[in-house]
Amino acid sequence: MIAEAWLAIIACLVVLSLTVLLVKMAPVTMALPLSYMINLLLIHLPGAYAFAISGGEYSGINNSTDAISTGIMLTAIAALCFLIGCSLSVANNRNIGDSERWADKPIDRVFIVFCLGFGSILSFGVGSLRGIPTIGAAIYFGSGIWMLAVMTSLAQAVRYRNSMKFITWMAILFVYPFLVLVLSGFMSYGATAVIIVGSLAVIQMKSMMRSILLIVVIGYLGLSVFVNYFESRTELRSTLWSGAGFEERVGAVTDVFSQAKLFSPNNPRHLRALTMRLNQNEFVGVAAGRLNTGQAEYLHGRSFYEALISPIPRAFWKNKPTEGGSGTVVREMTGMYLRTDTSWGVGNVMELYINFGLWSLIPGFLLLGWLIGWFDRRAAMAFGTADPSRALLYFLPGVALIQPNGSLVEVVGGAFAALLAAVGLRLAWVMFKPRLVLARDQAPQQGGLAPQ
Repeated sequence: MIAEAWLAIIACLVVLSLTVLLVKMAPVTMALPLSYMINLLLIHLPGAYAFAISGGEYSGINNSTDAISTGIMLTAIAALCFLIGCSLSVANNRNIGDSERWADKPIDRVFIVFCLGFGSILSFGVGSLRGIPTIGAAIYFGSGIWMLAVMTSLAQAVRYRNSMKFITWMAILFVYPFLVLVLSGFMSYGATAVIIVGSLAVIQMKSMMRSILLIVVIGYLGLSVFVNYFESRTELRSTLWSGAGFEERVGAVTDVFSQAKLFSPNNPRHLRALTMRLNQNEFVGVAAGRLNTGQAEYLHGRSFYEALISPIPRAFWKNKPTEGGSGTVVREMTGMYLRTDTSWGVGNVMELYINFGLWSLIPGFLLLGWLIGWFDRRAAMAFGTADPSRALLYFLPGVALIQPNGSLVEVVGGAFAALLAAVGLRLAWVMFKPRLVLARDQAPQQGGLAPQ
C-alpha cells in the first residue's frame, strides 16, 4: 500500500512537470491547464503524502489505508488523461502568429481598470442579488473578471523583470483572499484564485526548472499557511461568524498568522491537517472499493444527465432535479458518516469514476483537458486583439471549469453561468469604455501599470 502510494505520488509530480512544459511551449496561453492541474493535485497529493510519509498512520477519516492508495492511483490516471487532452488541444494550434501573442504587447490599461472595478463590485458589492437563482451564479463566476487583469499584469511584470510592478500586482492579488477569509471564514476560494492568477506568472520564468522550483516553494509556503489556518479555524470562525466588526475580524486573522509555523512532516498536527482536508483520495478509494465489492452501484450516467440539464434556469424549470453541492452523493457512494455542517465535495475524479469506472474516468478527463486547453487558447488569442473584452467569452467559462473538488453539475452549470456573465460584461464594456477613455485622457500622465 505504501509503495503504491509513493509510486502514484511520483507519477503525479511527473505529470505536473510535463504540464508546466506543455504550457510553456504553447504558442499563446493563460495557463488555465496548469491552474487546473495544481488545483487537482492540491486536494489529492498532500493527503497521500501524509499517508505515505507516516507509514500509513495518517489515513483519513475512517483510517482507510487501502482507500488512500487506490484514490491516489486513480488520481494519477486522471491527471495523465487530462494532460493528454490538453496536448491534443495544443497540437492543433501551432500556426498562431506573433501578432496574437498578448504577452509581448502593452496591456490596455483602460480594460484593466474596467476588470478591477467590476470584479470588485461583483465580488463584494452586490449583496442579496447573489441569492437569486441563475443571476447569483452569473455574479459569482463573473466576479472572476478581476483575475484576468491581475494575472496578465503580474505575468508581464515577471516577463520584463519589473520589480515595482511585480510588488504592486502581488499586493493587489492578495487583497482578494484576505478579504474572502476575513468576511467569510473560508480559505479555499481565495486559494483557488491565487493559483489561477499565479500560474500564468510562474510560466513566464526564463527556464522550466525555475518555474518548477517556484511552484515547489510556493506550494510549501501554501501548505504552511493551510496547516496554521486549519489548527485555528474553529476559534477563528467563532469570531468571524459572530457578527464581529471588520476591525475585529482583521485582528482575529492577523493573530492566527502572527504565530504561524512552517510546515513540517515531523509535526503530527500538520500531517493530520493534510489528511483531514486535502485528502480527496479517501472518498475516491472507499467508493471504488464499495463498487468493486457490490456494496454500492455505479451511477450509470446519472451525473452526466444532471450536468447536462444544470444550465436550464429554474425560472423555466422550477422543479429541476439538480442542485449544487455534492455531500449527498459522497455519503451515498462511500457509506461514511460525514458532518452536515461541513462541505464535502465529490470531486471530478470520484464522480467520473462512480458512473462507469475507468470507462468514464479516462474519457472524462481527456475531454476536460481538451476543453480547458481550448478555452485557454481562445482566451489568450482574444486578449491579444484590439478588443480584449472578447477574451471574457472564453476566460470566464474556462475558469469556471476549474473546479476539481466540485460536482459535474457545478462545473457545467458554472461554465454556462460564466458565459452569461461574460456576455453581460462585454455589453458593460461597450457602455463604460468611452467614459473610462475620457477619464484617462484627462488625467495627468504619470505612467501606467503595463509595460511600455
